[in-house]
Amino acid sequence: MMARQQKGWQKAFAVGSSISTSLAGLVGGGFLLGRYLDELWGTQPWLTISLILSGLVLGGSYLVITLKNLGASDD
Repeated sequence: MMARQQKGWQKAFAVGSSISTSLAGLVGGGFLLGRYLDELWGTQPWLTISLILSGLVLGGSYLVITLKNLGASDD
């Protein structure tokens, strides 16, 4: 029984860290790419804002899909 609890804890930690890393990467990447493109094309701050929001939407959809698949698994 103890091994099963530890395995569940490890799986939850792996899923949580994967979700948080993906969300941070998408938002941070959107910020950096948006700043670069805004400087390049002189559209400040519109591309930065739109790419950050796109990162949030993509990260949120990844969160929902991952948690849905986690709930559907037999583990």
